[in-house]
Amino acid sequence: MKHPFAHLREAFPILEHKTYLASHSLGAVPTATQGALQEYYDAWAQDGILAWEGPWYEAIGTFTHNIERVLRAPSGTVVPMTNATRAMAAVASCFDWSGNRDKIVLTDLEFTTSYPLWRGLERLGAQVEIVESPDGITVPTQDLIEAIDERTRIVPTSHVYFRSGAIQDLATVARAAHEKGAFVLGDGYQAVGTVPVDVQALDVDFYVGGSHKWLCGGPGAGYLYVRESLVGQLRPRLTGWFGLESTFEYEFDAGPGMPARGVERFLGGTPAIPALFAAREGIATVRRAGIPDIRAYSQKVTQALLEEVEDRGWTVSSPQDPADRSGMLCFQHPDGE
Repeated sequence: MKHPFAHLREAFPILEHKTYLASHSLGAVPTATQGALQEYYDAWAQDGILAWEGPWYEAIGTFTHNIERVLRAPSGTVVPMTNATRAMAAVASCFDWSGNRDKIVLTDLEFTTSYPLWRGLERLGAQVEIVESPDGITVPTQDLIEAIDERTRIVPTSHVYFRSGAIQDLATVARAAHEKGAFVLGDGYQAVGTVPVDVQALDVDFYVGGSHKWLCGGPGAGYLYVRESLVGQLRPRLTGWFGLESTFEYEFDAGPGMPARGVERFLGGTPAIPALFAAREGIATVRRAGIPDIRAYSQKVTQALLEEVEDRGWTVSSPQDPADRSGMLCFQHPDGE
């Protein structure tokens, strides 16, 4: 099978001595990331605190711009987060959980981080309903929709299920949730970088993810997308000095401060600047390759792998149709551990 990305292989040092099959967990690092991290260090070493007035602060804008392009999101709708959990928490902190809109709908295939976070809100009055998967691979869209009612505040759910690589029909879920007056938060950690994403076409209200898997950007560079029309309406309680209208003006003010007018109001304390430098080259490489082209090639190679796996008598625990799964193929092996 001809490799359309052969010209990019030399950008990833690990491919010189390994066949790397773990991008669903930790993407390979590009050689150029070493230089990006050196830039971070050099600014600190040469400029000290003045690094904030140049490359360090610019790194925030560069990261958000790149993620907005990857998500096909409008400008001014994405902020960096240290991880997806922190991003979800910022959203959760916008709402009052003691009223009639107190219900949170999850599936039992969400990533582990979802349950302690969202179930923790039960202490504030929230009610959590979990929709079960019949096969451990996916959750029927209709089953999820039927759990959404007039009490539902939000449906935080995976765009791609981490246990199987199955792609969920987020657009249909969002449409049904909006009919009931509920919000939808998409978890794109296992989607972005291997599946084309358009948050406006999906019509989700929030979308979270990070860089250390398919975007080859390392840990600490998560992100939060907020629908443009919601940015000015919502005021997170979980905030910090970078979430204020004038961050440095309020540095020593004991008051709550005015929230930023834009999506920056969802920020908390100081962003993880080294992580944003580390993420830059991985995201740039994925964008150069083109996610639609990555997707097309990925479907071919995962289908070839599926056939080899089944020939050996191992059980595949991902969707059979390549159109229904991401770049990940899961199967049961007798020596899986």
